[in-house]
Amino acid sequence: MKKNIFTCLSVLFVCLLLHHSVAAQRVRPVKINESNALAYRDSLLNRIFGSNNIPDQWLPDQVFTNVGSIDYLSGFPYASLFYPGGNLAGIDRFEISIGDNLQHFPDKAKVYLFRPHAANGKLFIYHAGHCAGTAIAEDVFANNAGSFPGRVIPRLLAQGYTVLAVPMIHYRSVPPLDYNCGYNGHNEIFTEGFYPYAMGLFFKPLVASLNHLGRNNYSAIYMLGLSGGGWAASLYPAIDSSIRVSFPVAGSWPMPVRQAFYPAIGDYEQTYPPLFSQFIDYHDLYTLSCLAPARKMLQINNRFDPCCFNGADAHIYYVDSVKRALTGTGGEFAYYLDETNPNHSVSDKAMDIVMGFLDGHRGTLLNEPPPVAENGGNYQYDIRGNFSASPLPSSGNLLYSLLKAPNWLTINAINGELRGNVPPGNVAAGLDTVSFKVEDPAGNYLIRDIVLTRKRDAPFLFIVDTSESICYWLPEFSRALDTIQPQAVTGFFTNNPGLTVTGIRVLNKSVVALSLNRPAEFDDEIGYLAASTSHPVTFTNGSRAASFGLTRIDRAAFRSSYAQAGMIRFNSSTRKFEFYDGTRWNNMH
Repeated sequence: MKKNIFTCLSVLFVCLLLHHSVAAQRVRPVKINESNALAYRDSLLNRIFGSNNIPDQWLPDQVFTNVGSIDYLSGFPYASLFYPGGNLAGIDRFEISIGDNLQHFPDKAKVYLFRPHAANGKLFIYHAGHCAGTAIAEDVFANNAGSFPGRVIPRLLAQGYTVLAVPMIHYRSVPPLDYNCGYNGHNEIFTEGFYPYAMGLFFKPLVASLNHLGRNNYSAIYMLGLSGGGWAASLYPAIDSSIRVSFPVAGSWPMPVRQAFYPAIGDYEQTYPPLFSQFIDYHDLYTLSCLAPARKMLQINNRFDPCCFNGADAHIYYVDSVKRALTGTGGEFAYYLDETNPNHSVSDKAMDIVMGFLDGHRGTLLNEPPPVAENGGNYQYDIRGNFSASPLPSSGNLLYSLLKAPNWLTINAINGELRGNVPPGNVAAGLDTVSFKVEDPAGNYLIRDIVLTRKRDAPFLFIVDTSESICYWLPEFSRALDTIQPQAVTGFFTNNPGLTVTGIRVLNKSVVALSLNRPAEFDDEIGYLAASTSHPVTFTNGSRAASFGLTRIDRAAFRSSYAQAGMIRFNSSTRKFEFYDGTRWNNMH
C-alpha cells in the first residue's frame, strides 16, 4: 500500500493495545494421546522421582492400629461413627518420614486409614491441602465449618469405602493445630536446592501408604482432593495408573488460564517451570490421568470460591480440548461448576455429584444448539426440551445457569430457554462463546460450551486507498474461507460498464480482496450471482456464499487519522482488518 494505513490514533490506540483479552490466553492443543501416553508417563515419573517407576521402597516408618485420637486436632470426631452406630470399624495411623533432616522436616506426616465395618472393597483417597496438619482437620474445619465428624470422610465411610486420609507435607515447619493457613515452606524446598527431586516428596505420604496397603488389594482406587489436595489429585493419577477415577476440587487450571484469571503465583510446586512450562501443562495431565489404561476424571470448581479457581467461565478455554483428545479412547474427562458453595471447600452438592458420577449419572442433549446466529435475527434454543438424563430419567425441576454469553443472549431460569435478538450489522461478525449448565435433582447435569458463528445480515464492500484498484468484500461469515478459485470472478457484476472485477483472493480466511481494472469511484456498485459461475465462492463447511444485488462500495469506512464508530483499519502487525465500535477495536476476522 502507498501509505501507512495503520497510522490511526495515538493515546487511544496505545490504550487499546493494552486491553486484556482472555481469548489470547487459550491453551495449546493437548499433546497426550493413546500412542504416546506411556512414554509421557515415564518421562513425567523421571522428572518427579528420578526414575521411570514410582518408588516402591517408600513405606511407613510405623503403623499404629485402632487409634483413638487424631494428631493436630482438638478432639476426636468419630465416636458416633463406630459400628453399630455407623459403619466405622477402626482407624489406623501411618507415620511417614519425608526426609532425614529434622530441621527440614521436624515432624512425620500422619496418614489415617479408616476401615469400614461393611466394606465395598474399594479404596477412596482423600488428600488435604495446605492449611491442615491432617486431612481430618481439613474435612472438619474447611468442609464442615468446624463441626464433627466432617463431611467427606463420613460420607465415604457410609458408602462402604476404605478411606485413606493423606496430608500435605510441611518443610521447615510443624503442621498447625486444627486449621491454619500459614507458612509451609513449599517454595524453599525447591529454591534451597537440597532435594534434586523435590516434587516427588509431595507424594511420599501417599506413595508410602499405597505401597503398604497394596494397590491390588482393592477392586478400585479413587482419589479426591481439595485445594493443594486438588492439585495432587490433578497430577498424581497421571503417574499412577492404579487411580481409576479422580476428583480434583479447586486445585488447578492450565497455566495460561491460571495466568489470565488467577495471576497469583501460588506455591512453587503448582507452577514449577521445569515441569509445567517446559514439559507438560495441566490439561495434558488431565488427559494422561484418563489414559493408559482408560480411566476417568471429574474436575470440580466452586464458582464463588473466595480463594482460587473460581468464576463462571474459565473452563471454556480447556475442558472441551481435553474431551476431544479423549474421543474414542474410552477415557472420560468431565467438569462440574458448584454454584451452591461460597467457601473454599467440598460441599454436600459436590459430594452428590461425585457419587452420581461414580454411579454413571450423565446428562445429554437430544439436539445441539444452533451453531449460527444471524445479525439482526432472533436466536432461540430450548434446553429443557433437549435435556436427557442417563441412566436415571430426569425428574422434578431442572436448574439452569448461563455461565458465559454475549450481552444480547439470556436464559429463562424457569423454562430453560436461550433467547436473544442478535444485533444487526454487516461489518462485525466473528464468533460468540456461550456456556450453560443444566442439572436435575438426581445429580444428572450437563455443561455445554458452544461457539456461535455470527452471520452478517448483508454484504459489505469497502476500499482502503482511493488510489488503489482493490475493493474488499466481507461475506456472510468470518474465518470460513480457505481458498477461492480465480474463475469465481465471473460471478461478479457492476453497475458501470467501465468497471470490472479482474481478480480475487482471500485474506486471513475472512476478507475477500477483489482486484478491479481501475480505482473505485464514489458511485460504483458491485453485485454477485453465484449461479453465473462454475466456481462459486465456497466456505469451508461446503456452503456457498449467498448472491447479492448491486451494493455501493463504501469509500469512507477506512480513515487514517482519527477513529469514530464504524471505521475500519488494517493492523499491519497482525495483518488483519479491525472495526471500531465506538469503544474498542474488534478483529473483523
